[in-house]
Amino acid sequence: MAQQLDRNQIWQWFSKIDTNRSGTLDVIELQRALSLGGLNFSLKTVQAMMRLHDRDGSGHISFEEFEKLHVWLSNISQSFRHFDADRGGTLDKAEAGKAVAHAGYRLDAPAFDALFRSFDPDRTNTLCLAEFMAMCTFLQGAARTFHAFDAQHTGRISLDFSQFVYAASNVL
Repeated sequence: MAQQLDRNQIWQWFSKIDTNRSGTLDVIELQRALSLGGLNFSLKTVQAMMRLHDRDGSGHISFEEFEKLHVWLSNISQSFRHFDADRGGTLDKAEAGKAVAHAGYRLDAPAFDALFRSFDPDRTNTLCLAEFMAMCTFLQGAARTFHAFDAQHTGRISLDFSQFVYAASNVL
């Protein structure tokens, strides 16, 4: 999924993965599709991607939703390549910070440090493309959940513990 494909190519790919011919992809089929595209994600990350792109709430990804997911991942891949200054195939912490800021996320240093650490499980102080995509998935889910609680668009929310658990469950 690193490169932009035309609609026919995306349809062929989708049809190949839709093994039960339901016209939609479940989370296992989506994980397999991403893997065939060279992107290996945990089931948890794929479920988070599915929540972000399953617009009708069916628990499955239609072709149209898959197509939008493909464009979204292609855009993230393009951003990754842009900010990978040394073309080494990874983003260091500074490069990842620039990419996150460029995407419109304003995080203070402690928040970004915690975020970066959580998506750098091997502690190399770099993110590969899949780790960066997983981080972007988390950020988009976090932003969507935050905005659902920020009805007045103040940039601040107040949550009781139950609301916090609900919000965190929708991000992870």
